[in-house]
Amino acid sequence: MSMPKKNRKREKGVSLFLCVFALMLASAIAIGMVYTSTTETWVSRNFKAEETAYFAARAGVEEVRDRMLPSNPNTVAPILPAAMAGTPGGVLYVLQNGVTFADITNFASSNPVKDDELCHDWGNPSTAGMTWQPANIPCTDLPATPGWATTAASVAPFAASANPMEYKWVRVTQKANNSSAFLVDPGQAVTNQACWNGISEVVAPFGTACSTLSPTANPVFLVTSLAVTPSGARRLVQQEISQTPINGFPYGAFATGTACGALTMSGGGQTFSFNSATENPPSNPPSNTSTSGGNVGSNGNLDFSGGNTAVHGTTASAVAGIGNCNQGNGITANGGAAYGTPSLIPAQSLPVPPLPNPLPPTRAHNINGSTTLATGSYGNLNIQGGATVTLQGGTPGNPAVYTVNSISLGGGSSLVINGCCVVINVAGVGQQNPVDFSGGSFQNNSFAPGNFVINYGGTANISVSGGSGAYAVINAPKANISFSGGSNFYGQVIGGTIKDSGGTNLYYDTSLNTPGPNNNAFFEISLRELSY
Repeated sequence: MSMPKKNRKREKGVSLFLCVFALMLASAIAIGMVYTSTTETWVSRNFKAEETAYFAARAGVEEVRDRMLPSNPNTVAPILPAAMAGTPGGVLYVLQNGVTFADITNFASSNPVKDDELCHDWGNPSTAGMTWQPANIPCTDLPATPGWATTAASVAPFAASANPMEYKWVRVTQKANNSSAFLVDPGQAVTNQACWNGISEVVAPFGTACSTLSPTANPVFLVTSLAVTPSGARRLVQQEISQTPINGFPYGAFATGTACGALTMSGGGQTFSFNSATENPPSNPPSNTSTSGGNVGSNGNLDFSGGNTAVHGTTASAVAGIGNCNQGNGITANGGAAYGTPSLIPAQSLPVPPLPNPLPPTRAHNINGSTTLATGSYGNLNIQGGATVTLQGGTPGNPAVYTVNSISLGGGSSLVINGCCVVINVAGVGQQNPVDFSGGSFQNNSFAPGNFVINYGGTANISVSGGSGAYAVINAPKANISFSGGSNFYGQVIGGTIKDSGGTNLYYDTSLNTPGPNNNAFFEISLRELSY
């Protein structure tokens, strides 16, 4: 019996349909992959443009922050705002190549470099002659006061080329009490000036300068930078910065630590005083030394030992630590040591030098032969082999500034300071002994301690050997400072702990109680990005 045959005429064209359907499906998948790839490419491009704009804006802030120092060859210090925005000269713009002041003030919607943020820095209502706008709403105008802004040109790399860095302008203004989302001091008027005392922001009463506050303070500046990339990415960042103030301080040696033996003297070391400002010119040894005024102090315990050890001045303790050694007046004395007139004082909060900006390199820089070192940034500076390295001074308003990661003197080498004025800013990154003068000696030929200043804000060790020409100021409020050599040190030393176990005599220069020019770097108090 034969099998029945099926009629397949109705199935004609099915293969073609399946082929067309498969082709359409493959095409859809391919188109989807191309679209996804293109989207990812544009997302990547946009992200790159946004990041480029952000770091370009940061670069603008850092250029101007550095140029605000009088020691910078391209300083803008003489034209920094001396009053609030809305007053003549109350705003400084540093302009990138191709950007004009007219561009900043052009509020056309097609203009990406206009300054549509300034009104937000002055609260509600605005007191700088602008229309205040709520958060995240662009400003619509700028101050109307004649001469309200000053301009300067950028000196960043490629600034004079056809392709400068992509930040467009950097604006500098003084900060008022209401220049952010929160008042610095709700008890003061919103328009009063914000100040930095080295510890926190405070507000100066109306009509009062920051420098008249106690402790003294410096104005806080708002540094705002706008960057726009060719693709239209726009980023705006703002720093609050100020110089850490220099306060008069009536101690030749002061330890901020609170532990037992925060300041220790033994081995016959004594303290004296002199005043380099009343000598004309200063002499070596000083002609007006005194067996009084050699004040020392600590936030913790002071420990003196040895029959010849003596403090010729006030011995002050905050008795801030714990333990038996911090009972009574916070002084421990053994072996007949004399410690002057004891005094109890409040705990002292001293400003800490900020890290150098920019940071120096961390590679070794060895010097084995005598030379004169140019100002600049150095890594781990090792002076050895009997070499003599000379540092040439600058002027009080424009000191010779050296930035180092660390500095050491070894093998009988010496460091010579010529003239006024030399500042060494120490970073100490990764260093246990960022300043080590124990293997050599230093000599300040001006014989005025204020002409040679060492700033260090870290917690590592500083070793100093005295000498006939050891005139200096060591400002390292967190460091462990030790003296050796049994000779003399003239000036002032501030550390976390101070140990004089080799009989070094400390001569306090009382002229340092009157601060000189402030050469501190501008300290970054805060950094934020703005959404305009």
